[in-house]
Amino acid sequence: MTGLSPDVAQAGTQVLAVRLGKDLHAIPIMAIEEILPALPIESVPQCPAFVRGVVFVRGHLIPVVDAAERLGLRDHQRPVEPHIVCLRVGNRLMGVEFDEALDLLDIGPGEILPAERMGGQPGFFAGAVERDGQIIRMLDPEKLISDEESESLGRIPQTT
Repeated sequence: MTGLSPDVAQAGTQVLAVRLGKDLHAIPIMAIEEILPALPIESVPQCPAFVRGVVFVRGHLIPVVDAAERLGLRDHQRPVEPHIVCLRVGNRLMGVEFDEALDLLDIGPGEILPAERMGGQPGFFAGAVERDGQIIRMLDPEKLISDEESESLGRIPQTT
């Protein structure tokens, strides 16, 4: 698993499978705080296009990233009731909106084909796994939003 971030490498054992359009993605469970049903998202002016807005959950305003927009899926049709996967990145919380959170999967470290071995650049995708004839794209939560972007969004709630 050379080239994968430590969080992704540690999550070689268990990930959450999520669907975005017809594509499957996976997020290391070590980064997941909780999965929320569709909630009203309040827009925030002057945010990047990939930020849908914020949700208010248990006293915290949590920025919500549109996974389809962030990953460049311009023709994506947002479902009526998407799921919001709340991720803990460092000591910050952020939500990422996916069409559907599916199931937990056990992935062996040897199953992950790192992005670099596929000719990809380091970024949102850490690698890929084949499962039951489908390709599952491994996402690196720490790269879904950079520190600079996080600062441009204003103060993202700190977890305690």
